[in-house]
Amino acid sequence: MIDLTDFLAEIPEWKQYYTVDEIHQKTKENAEEYPEITYLNLGKSTKGDNIDCLKIGEGKYNALIHGFPNSEEPIGGNLLDYFARRLAEDSETREAIDYTWYLIPCSDPDGARLNENFQKGPHTPLNFSLNYYRTPTCITPEWCFPFRFGPLDLNSPTAETRALMSLMDRMDFHFVSSLHMMKWGGITYQVPHVCPELYGALWDSASRYGVFPRKRPGTTVAPGVSVAYYLTVARGYLRQWSSGNTNIEPITGCYIYEYGQMRNPFMFMMIPECTFWYDPRMWNDTPTEEPIGESLKKAQDIVEDVQGFMLDTWNKALPYLKTMTPFKFKYEKMMEPLITKHTNVSNPVLRFDNDTHQRKASVAEQVAIEGREVAFRMTHLGGLKRVLDAETEKNSVIDTLQDAVYDKIMAYDKRLNRDFDVKTNPIKNNVGMMISSIIHSAIYAKNRQP
Repeated sequence: MIDLTDFLAEIPEWKQYYTVDEIHQKTKENAEEYPEITYLNLGKSTKGDNIDCLKIGEGKYNALIHGFPNSEEPIGGNLLDYFARRLAEDSETREAIDYTWYLIPCSDPDGARLNENFQKGPHTPLNFSLNYYRTPTCITPEWCFPFRFGPLDLNSPTAETRALMSLMDRMDFHFVSSLHMMKWGGITYQVPHVCPELYGALWDSASRYGVFPRKRPGTTVAPGVSVAYYLTVARGYLRQWSSGNTNIEPITGCYIYEYGQMRNPFMFMMIPECTFWYDPRMWNDTPTEEPIGESLKKAQDIVEDVQGFMLDTWNKALPYLKTMTPFKFKYEKMMEPLITKHTNVSNPVLRFDNDTHQRKASVAEQVAIEGREVAFRMTHLGGLKRVLDAETEKNSVIDTLQDAVYDKIMAYDKRLNRDFDVKTNPIKNNVGMMISSIIHSAIYAKNRQP
């Protein structure tokens, strides 16, 4: 196992996430300071912002890492700034890994700018929710790659997707990673298939920075390691279609992993999905007397409460929403599955058998399941508030609904802080854990090549 002690020794104690303008500036400075770094402009975003890329190294293998895969997940700017500098400075490690690195600090600058009131802090669930925007999946860069098979003839990549394609169409990639963040809990290493040779290095990457593995049940194949079916969204659609399902979530493209595999079937992807917040009780694996099914039911009650409130508010507001904004478009897409009840293939619903429901939950599992749902649904309420806030033709109906949504957010924030000891994961710890896991995964990926 490669020793990364020195490589990771100087990670800053950041107190805030970089804004898009700061990312542009840092990218420019790194390219000017280090002759080992080459700046690439991959093109323009939908609104005309530069999509920056730094090329580092001349290795045999190619890796692509991009930040802001979802526009509200800001760690990529900080992480790739440090990673780029250390790759440039540490020639011994760079050459030992034997990769050419393509680092894209922000693949969705337009969406990222709409979250920047959170970047500066405070980094609380409430401030995150009140400033929440997520680019809809149908126009998210890593979800819109061309794909043609069976009933699917998808070829409408966004400007941001075309920027990624400008690299991926020129060469085979051996490793790809998207720098995702979840709201609540521990690390989830998302992978496309079982990879037991890698687990030890991933666990070591987490423990070195005091990050615990995910405690919520899911498609886990090892502690903190999950097979992520959203990495193969187009294949998921085709599985549903071939089974006779006619009510499937519409998709606008395949995922970045599927696209990369068209050129290199042996390409590997690992997403080190860290979290913003946790409760220290998530370290406690002591069994309780309650089955996991009770926690899953409490979580489902929260889902139904928030979704029912959202749909009712949306229907009341819709006749008065005259202004098309990114927030309104986002919410239109969010409401569709609540109305059509289609089968979700971009983020398949987790279902658990009776044995799982009856198994006694640990303290960590209870806190992870129930706390996650409160924190996560707060963001959806925050997105709804931004729809109403952005409406330029205000009236008494919109004003009343704004107040109701705000009160709902505050009620859930009160519940979150009453029932849970909310702690913020330091940016430094997440960055160190993620870089370590990325390097180990890249080494695993090159060893898979024929």
